[in-house]
Amino acid sequence: MAFLFGAFLGLVVGVAVVMAFARFENSRAEQRRELAATAAAFSKLTVQDLRKLIPPEFYPSWVSFTQKQKLKWLNQELTKIWPFVNEAASELIKTSVEPIFEQYKSFILASLHFSKLTLGTVAPQFTGVSILESDDSAIIMELELQWDGNPNIVLDIQTTLGISLPVQVKNIGFTGVLRLIFKPLVSEFPCFGAVCCSLREKSKVEFTLKVIGGEMTAIPGISDAIEGTIRDTIEDTLTWPNRIIVPIVPGDYR
Repeated sequence: MAFLFGAFLGLVVGVAVVMAFARFENSRAEQRRELAATAAAFSKLTVQDLRKLIPPEFYPSWVSFTQKQKLKWLNQELTKIWPFVNEAASELIKTSVEPIFEQYKSFILASLHFSKLTLGTVAPQFTGVSILESDDSAIIMELELQWDGNPNIVLDIQTTLGISLPVQVKNIGFTGVLRLIFKPLVSEFPCFGAVCCSLREKSKVEFTLKVIGGEMTAIPGISDAIEGTIRDTIEDTLTWPNRIIVPIVPGDYR
């Protein structure tokens, strides 16, 4: 009799435990369904919707609605690869810019050529990035750029007076916004045909000129002529809507 009573009691307790566990699991499943429905509803909200629902003082520390993002990670990586960028870009700049100098040189300048050109050891710093809205055929990115570099740039200048001057460009400081347009978007890797590079607007460029072994004042007007040529070259070739097009996938992107 005691055995039967114990068996019956064990059966009752077992059934009760099973029912309690089933009820608990059903409750958890219902909570998960409600949570999933809530998450799905939040996923459909836009930034504007969230701004209306949540006052700014209640934003978590990790939430940011700004269109500009800091680029500490990019600056760190750029610093690492800068020696290689310096070597590759120096030759590219030399071959690209010298023909443009010929177009914008002042009447007092017969020719301008680089006798030395390295970008130095200090990498530019990106201070912000924005992705601009555009149509489905392009991606437009703007990078805020600041560079206080230590390049080694020496220009070999011939004047119309027959005088040769080695002029060093020193203390370069640059602040501006670099606009990159990835266009057109294509089905081939890396999924864009070309990159268009330009400056969004007239940028702040500072530098000083020094004649190696002499004085700039030796020839009146020479300093202004060289500085004007450099600034005109930058402004008229890189400032939007002027741009440099770098093809990635073969094609005509003019």
